[in-house]
Amino acid sequence: MSKHVFTGLSRRFASLATAGAIALGGLTLMAPTAAADDYDRTSAEVIQMIEAQVWPNYSLQNPGPSVDILAAQYFLNHLTYVTENPSSTFTREFDRTLRDFERREGITVNGVLESQSWIKIRNMLFPTTADAFQRDDRGYGVRAVQVLLNEKFDAGLTVNGRYNSATERAVRNAQRDLCIGVDGAFGRLTYKAVITGVDSCRADNAEAVAEEAPAEEGAEAAEQAPAEEGAEAAEQAPVQEAPAEEGDQARELEAVRGH
Repeated sequence: MSKHVFTGLSRRFASLATAGAIALGGLTLMAPTAAADDYDRTSAEVIQMIEAQVWPNYSLQNPGPSVDILAAQYFLNHLTYVTENPSSTFTREFDRTLRDFERREGITVNGVLESQSWIKIRNMLFPTTADAFQRDDRGYGVRAVQVLLNEKFDAGLTVNGRYNSATERAVRNAQRDLCIGVDGAFGRLTYKAVITGVDSCRADNAEAVAEEAPAEEGAEAAEQAPAEEGAEAAEQAPVQEAPAEEGDQARELEAVRGH
């Protein structure tokens, strides 16, 4: 797990973190050196447009199907609020999970996946602008990122819960499309932009949003070298989860229950 992403119980204590490092259950929070979503290279107009968007709303009365519902279940699984059978439909099982989350996290208990729920999930996943899912992270949170990118940006990723080079590249592509500073890390700003489906490039000065620094371009080019083409093709081959990955999901569930 990267130093920028918390899992399970450690996230619930994120608000207690101060400058320096805090060790909890073998996980360490270090003072970050850069912001995820690269806020410094995202224009104020784009940030304002993204933050002004209305969150989607789902419930038993508005059950989808929608990839937003599936992503929310994966994000909540990552936070130890487990739905055993995640799907794109708002099921009674998810209603129970969501109500438990609302009750325990101190927001309105109504069984509706709406602004309070999305914001609470965001604040738990990304307590600061420096927190993000990024390269080499694993788990249900990464699955959520992958299904969102597949559905909304046609990324063609294998949904395996591994933040590999293909996932990082898909995040970069989505950030370009959204006029967010491109860093390949899925943080607070990318989370809201992807979920709300904002066309943030319509902001007046969106064309001024910077791309990656030259050093990053070199690293990305190296990832696409011929030696890795076979591995990359294997990562992106199936869009649906392969049967062999069911064991991975089972292990992830056991891991989140252990917290």
